[in-house]
Amino acid sequence: MNEKVGVQLSPPWVTYHNELKYSIGQDPSVIVGPLIPAFGNYIIPVTAIGDEKAIALATLLKDTVEFGNVSVNVVVINGDQEIVNPLPCPLRSFVVADLVQSALSGNPYFIEVVVKPQMPGGPNAVYPVFKPEVIQFFNDDISNLCNTFTAVASSVFADVMEEALCEIPILYSTSCEE
Repeated sequence: MNEKVGVQLSPPWVTYHNELKYSIGQDPSVIVGPLIPAFGNYIIPVTAIGDEKAIALATLLKDTVEFGNVSVNVVVINGDQEIVNPLPCPLRSFVVADLVQSALSGNPYFIEVVVKPQMPGGPNAVYPVFKPEVIQFFNDDISNLCNTFTAVASSVFADVMEEALCEIPILYSTSCEE
């Protein structure tokens, strides 16, 4: 039998799963489950210990991400193994900041959340602030010598979390401190 072995790269939904696993999943009270195939699409279960954290994650994590004709659905589950629904709008900026604090407290990359206008005199924005660290994992990236995905933590969190909630911008930032 004549078989050819070709280069196979990780599909984007595998990369997305790993972004969740190596960012949100670094919190000891959060478990990012496996990538589960479902009728040509995928589900990623995220289990959070504590209802407050589960509600915050359900509200802040992107619930569906499209990769061409493949959808990835993120489902947040609480400690009682119940699916958690996001909070509905309207929410004010300080409520969004409290949700960020609840979702990310205990995560080793997270430092604080700040609420302030993006521009002087403008409406408030929410700034989750992260350590200036890199998240890296194996990813079949042939453009990288070690075949890894490498990105600043704040960018990875921005990939997996909402960029705005109830029209309030969420601007993922790296700490100003060294």
